[in-house]
Amino acid sequence: MTSSPEAIAGVALQTLRETLKGHDRCALLDFPDHGNVGDSAIWAGEIAALKELGVAIAYVDSFLSLSPQVLRERMPRGVILIHGGGNFGTLWPECQAHRETVLALFRDYPIIQLPQSIHYDDEAAMERTRQLIAAHPDFTMMVRDEPSHRLSRDRLGARTVLCCDSAFFLHGKLRRAVPGVDILALARTDKERVTEGLQALLERSGRSFEIVDWLDEPMTLSRRIAARIWPRAFGRLTRVPGFFRALRAAWDAAAWARIERGGRLLSRGRVVVTDRLHAHILCTLLGVPHVVLDNHYGKVQNFIAAWTSGIPHVRRAATPEQAVATAVALLESAGRG
Repeated sequence: MTSSPEAIAGVALQTLRETLKGHDRCALLDFPDHGNVGDSAIWAGEIAALKELGVAIAYVDSFLSLSPQVLRERMPRGVILIHGGGNFGTLWPECQAHRETVLALFRDYPIIQLPQSIHYDDEAAMERTRQLIAAHPDFTMMVRDEPSHRLSRDRLGARTVLCCDSAFFLHGKLRRAVPGVDILALARTDKERVTEGLQALLERSGRSFEIVDWLDEPMTLSRRIAARIWPRAFGRLTRVPGFFRALRAAWDAAAWARIERGGRLLSRGRVVVTDRLHAHILCTLLGVPHVVLDNHYGKVQNFIAAWTSGIPHVRRAATPEQAVATAVALLESAGRG
């Protein structure tokens, strides 16, 4: 088990290098144009890794803007990469529908699904994915944990590669700010939440605290303009010289603004309690002591078991009560130090 973000990133980069061997041009699909900081960290990490490996990005899309004709025009030869994360399966249907469309439409291109966690709660949906994979002559599934590896290999029948989350390619690019409270609880407010009763527990701890999530982001003027213009303009402007360069620049800037917002949030805590995988990953990269709860289907703990259990300032908890008690113990240990 590696014990540093640098070592984890090095292993992941070598795995990606081997998986991409022979490819120097790609289409990178499914830009996460929403406020979830974790997905933006994955995107920025993917961009950084592809640059390091010398793989040029010829085409990008979001799940709302795929244009098969334009992709083929811009990249007659190359590999299609699908953005990684934790949404392969039935949990987030819109993202799964996009990648299944890609599998069906591009059987003449090699396709690599970048590192994902997999979760299905519908056998019929799993069978549909299995059939699409079986029909594709050159598909590779990259996964972030051992249960996903087994499911991909044994149930989906995919060529499967274990690789750490792409956010680790941001190693060395983030800086921790000055904390403002004892405990910062960054807790999910979506369908994967597991932190009922956390506020009462923190109130009883006697420590200063905040409870936040990072899904909601400020609606700046540039975001308002982008939200109104990009969906309408995408099809009309894709053949304009410089369009994809401008699109990439806008999307990359949006991703980094979200990452920096997430870093500021996490830095506010002397200790962080979280049930978000990428709060764990960014705390690891920032050097913030933190306590990690799982999400509702094991994604977070499966990832830690595969990659980060050797990181010194990470603690795991099975319940919110245990998480708060562990956070207080970390604060007391730091005070004695």
